[in-house]
Amino acid sequence: MLDRDEPVSKRPDDGAFFQQRLPAWKPVINIHTTIPVFAVIGLIMIPIGLLLITTTGSVKEARVDYSRCGDCESKPSGEECVCSIEFELSSKFTGRAFHMYYGLEKYYQNHRKYATSRSDKQLRGYPLYRDDNCEPFESDVDTDQYFAPCGLIANSMFNDTFQLEWVSKTDHDGTVIEMNKEINFTREGIAWPSDHGIKFRNPMGADLVSAFNGTTKPPDWRKYAYELDPQNPSNNAFLNEPFIVWMRVAAFPTFRKLYGRVSLELNPELDGGLEEGKYRLTIDYNYPVLYYHSKKFFVLSSTSIFGGRNLMLGVVYLVVGILLLLLATVFACVVKKDLKSCFGS
Repeated sequence: MLDRDEPVSKRPDDGAFFQQRLPAWKPVINIHTTIPVFAVIGLIMIPIGLLLITTTGSVKEARVDYSRCGDCESKPSGEECVCSIEFELSSKFTGRAFHMYYGLEKYYQNHRKYATSRSDKQLRGYPLYRDDNCEPFESDVDTDQYFAPCGLIANSMFNDTFQLEWVSKTDHDGTVIEMNKEINFTREGIAWPSDHGIKFRNPMGADLVSAFNGTTKPPDWRKYAYELDPQNPSNNAFLNEPFIVWMRVAAFPTFRKLYGRVSLELNPELDGGLEEGKYRLTIDYNYPVLYYHSKKFFVLSSTSIFGGRNLMLGVVYLVVGILLLLLATVFACVVKKDLKSCFGS
């Protein structure tokens, strides 16, 4: 037994791990080792950047601004409004899968107060969890019931819905052929796998209605969380993928988020893609934007092996690769002490 008068030693055990005597390799970073590293990484990044830019250039998009669709913005809040807009595909979108996006402009999801107004523990399957981060949308002041989900992000969830129809196409001789075929799409598989079922989970048990007892819907929602997709338990409540997509806040004020996926499996009448012609977008208009001088838009896009259009990623790879090669060249000239011959002056 330890004697109370005996001083306690703070010295670590005399082992290789605690005394830092484990065998290790430490790279010596100097100009001679930096040159080949920069050169190799640059030579790898440049073709990757060119590949990304080339594939992005093959992605086709059709963008429809529907901010002033009909007179929906002038109607009272909560009143149902359905409008439609027709647009043209000037060329065929080839492929087996296509993305549907909704987009917003001048919408600052990156505002600190907005971005932190959520309860991650509640979203992991604890609807009754109280979290001060959700203020001012933590609980109903009249009933004292918790909002599920709570917070500014959840309360402002995008709730416009779309229907897409292939109206007509023009034959080679100029004849307009009426098609009037609805384009089927799915809203499953649009959330990140790291979110669905991990960061977002439903309460344990089969009965979601009972699990959410004692909570209420956010003030601007028309449905309770357990009514988002009651026919599909894996896409209902906190596992609802459109809700999960919205909860991942955007970094910039102009952004777009994935709304759904069109596939040939869901549309067997399509011949290798979306044909050129006239299409009709029908919108259940619920999300007003004009009062804060914003815009919203719908995007129909083809895909590449890297997904949708993303020019910035390819440009970043290309620019960084070129800079690394330039730095490797400069360092090599410094080693040779002959900068003039390297740069031709």
